[in-house]
Amino acid sequence: MAEPGVRVLGRACDVLDCFTEKAPRLGVVDIRSRTGLPATTVARIVSTLLREGLLVREGDAYRVGLRVLVWSAPARSGSSLLGVARPFVEQLRDVTGESTGLYVRQGATRVLVEAASSYHSVIYRGYVGQVLPLDAGAAGKCFMAFDEDALGAAVDAGPERYAAAGAREELDRQMEEVRELGWAFTESEREVGLNSVAAPVPGFGGLPEAALAIGGPSIRLDRAQAERVGPIVVATARAIATRMGHTPAEEHADV
Repeated sequence: MAEPGVRVLGRACDVLDCFTEKAPRLGVVDIRSRTGLPATTVARIVSTLLREGLLVREGDAYRVGLRVLVWSAPARSGSSLLGVARPFVEQLRDVTGESTGLYVRQGATRVLVEAASSYHSVIYRGYVGQVLPLDAGAAGKCFMAFDEDALGAAVDAGPERYAAAGAREELDRQMEEVRELGWAFTESEREVGLNSVAAPVPGFGGLPEAALAIGGPSIRLDRAQAERVGPIVVATARAIATRMGHTPAEEHADV
């Protein structure tokens, strides 16, 4: 069992994780609904976060305080992953023509930490800090296919989705296909007409450090195009891992 202080910190993080770009202001009822925490616990944590400047009250709603920006610069400058990945993300965007993103896993979700938008008029627009589910989209499927903990977290987060007859068997089939190819392709899993291709960025021990993905409209990024660009995404992901010292240089092919 976690120490009391650690448990409180975890719950404070759960509260802060409720706020997103699409939901920047939330009331106490919203926070309770999203966290599942008791009303008294939410009230206590919100009060502490207000006092520390991590939340700001606006009428009956709350938003994340600007104090969190103090940590953004050292977080980015201290991350070897982000420092290495940026030029590769831009290169993949230029080679494939599609919006490119780098994701890291957080529990049963994935967070976009680096992005480069396509130059086309009709594109997929992601934003740094965007939180998405693991079980929808190619990047999430890469975490699930190559990390049993990620697979378990995704299934536990949506048990009703996999309760239907044959659903878990279909998921296992998809995971095997991703492992065989080394990359994932999904069609309209999060939004109708939005397809994506992704590959894992291997970390120490072989588990995904991150997932590198491209996303675009189905009129451009169809199955045939995925077959062409999939190996390019894999090579770029491995190049990031190589630059970070996670894989031998001879394992990566030039893009």
